[in-house]
Amino acid sequence: MKKHIIKKSLLTASMMLLTVVASAQSASSGYFLEGFNQRYQLNPAFAPDRPVFLAVPAISNLQVEVNSTVGLANFLYESTSKPGMLTTFMSPDIDAKTFLDAMPDAAQFTVGLNMDLFAIGAGGKRGFTTFNVKMKNSERVSLPKELFRFMKASFASDNYLIENININATTYLEASLTHSHKIGDNLTVGLGLKFLEGAEYLDVTINEIDVQLSEEEWLARSNGTIKASVPGAQYKLDPETQTFDGMEGFKFSMPGSHGFAVDLGAEYDFKGLVDGLKVSAAITDLGFIGWANMNTFATNNNEYVRFGGFNNYDVNGDNSDETMDQISDDFNDMVKLYQSGTTNQKERVALESTLRLGAEYNLPFAKWISVGELLTYRTGAYPYGGSRTSLTLSPCGWIDLSGNYAITSYGSTMGLLLNFHPTGFNFFVAVDRLKAELNPQFIPLHDCGVNFSLGLNLAIGRKRDKIKDE
Repeated sequence: MKKHIIKKSLLTASMMLLTVVASAQSASSGYFLEGFNQRYQLNPAFAPDRPVFLAVPAISNLQVEVNSTVGLANFLYESTSKPGMLTTFMSPDIDAKTFLDAMPDAAQFTVGLNMDLFAIGAGGKRGFTTFNVKMKNSERVSLPKELFRFMKASFASDNYLIENININATTYLEASLTHSHKIGDNLTVGLGLKFLEGAEYLDVTINEIDVQLSEEEWLARSNGTIKASVPGAQYKLDPETQTFDGMEGFKFSMPGSHGFAVDLGAEYDFKGLVDGLKVSAAITDLGFIGWANMNTFATNNNEYVRFGGFNNYDVNGDNSDETMDQISDDFNDMVKLYQSGTTNQKERVALESTLRLGAEYNLPFAKWISVGELLTYRTGAYPYGGSRTSLTLSPCGWIDLSGNYAITSYGSTMGLLLNFHPTGFNFFVAVDRLKAELNPQFIPLHDCGVNFSLGLNLAIGRKRDKIKDE
């Protein structure tokens, strides 16, 4: 397991960095679309526009999110000693300044998957209840620029302080019960209760690596931990050094990691005061998972170890697997982890909560046109913030189009959502972010961002706003 983890953290040595995801959320481009069935996942006060909603399993809401601050061009270069061939950034042909000037302060890569497995909902004009089962996965890698500066150092005499290396992977199942209810003529409130079943959790945090270089030797002292909750995993220690030496296999074990979360939301319609104006607010995923069988491995913060350096690699990529094994082994020599006192314990880990504030205004001269502003903030190790301005067109009762422009932590981007919702079904396709320049193998060449989702659901009955009050 350790070798697998270290390989993953050093994906920057090859295109592997670009194939490893922030937990994906339902499409933000659909926040102001009343015909968008999945709106209740963004704000539990929202509800599908027809009295019966049934998800098509696995494809009712499928979303993939990828964000990266680097690309393949950051790590592969044309060789100067062998024209026409590519070489990695570790090649002596590549000047350290050229490589480092093109690197961001941290090479960050996040991938997320959000997939509804089953959902059903029903309600009248004043209330709607939905039951949903979904799977969520997120993977994150963050590697500081100083790590790459150190890897290019060769055996020059110098000292390095490498801080904030982090790798995190989380997968869990979520079963939720959400109810939206209208109070009076203006206010709608919503509550979602979520029961969570953790599948796997991994967190590698290296707070710092203090490296002292001389012409004779390299000395490294590390401060960091690995926390892992993987059902059935069997860990092993090196018999000589008692350092963590990966996993020696799996023994079937039922998942025992459970959690709970809530969603809270509200929407207020200012009709009668400012016709066409609605404001809304929601906080989602406010909760935790109690991860069972949590094992912790930690460094000895006072221990300096001798380290041979990052060198003698196949920089032309003729044997990439062997190169990655060598980088992994070198990193293992530098960062030694020992079994800590936390063995097969239970540990609560908070979910990444998301706060949303929205305002929408339907134009008085064309009610089928609206403008909206959505502010979003997500907590966690990689906090996210953004402002999204939307223009929504609903020219008839069964088709919507929303275009938007967002300024976010990942940069500015355009978004688009097309939504069909005639009687009988609802189909949508959305892109919240699309920035990617790909090579022929579809690997991003530079920093990229993709947030794509689609879904197909059954929607039965007259629209709820046409139903008489019960």
